[in-house]
Amino acid sequence: MGYSLWLVPPTNSKIISSLISTIKSFNCSFAPHVTIVSKIPLSTSIDEIKASLTAYFNEHSLPEVHIKSLHTGSEFFKRIFLRCQRTDSLVSLARFSKQTFANNNENIDQWVEDYDPHISLIYAEEKDCDDQELISQIDRLALIEKTWQGGKIQLVDTSAKLSEWKTVLDFDIPNSTSS
Repeated sequence: MGYSLWLVPPTNSKIISSLISTIKSFNCSFAPHVTIVSKIPLSTSIDEIKASLTAYFNEHSLPEVHIKSLHTGSEFFKRIFLRCQRTDSLVSLARFSKQTFANNNENIDQWVEDYDPHISLIYAEEKDCDDQELISQIDRLALIEKTWQGGKIQLVDTSAKLSEWKTVLDFDIPNSTSS
């Protein structure tokens, strides 16, 4: 699969604590994140990615994340997840990242139109979990309608199996905030 670029909430925010405890309650160990883009070739220079992100954030506003609602899906990576609003700043970062790091001749406008920002709470196959039982354990008040700006960008090597994923770059976005 290559690298994936994740947007993680600010380290000192209340929302990251709530997300981490929810994800851990489902026996998962991934960092809470909004995937910005995936399928970045492993041959891409990490230093170039860092330099490109630095230049981007010098010119653009912080990505804003607004958690809107809780959902279930049939995909492994979207089994139970929080849907996020398609803010202009988040979509702009996704477009930039797709074009700069993972432009594999897809129609960029269609890709951006299909971009579905979300925060996965569990990775699982449908047959492996009872959605309603798991959903009943989620503290919606701690998660829904929460927001943050900025945070951290993580570049994660997602080319191996899930248990072997590793973060290869932590990039702190300057002036990040949460509420």
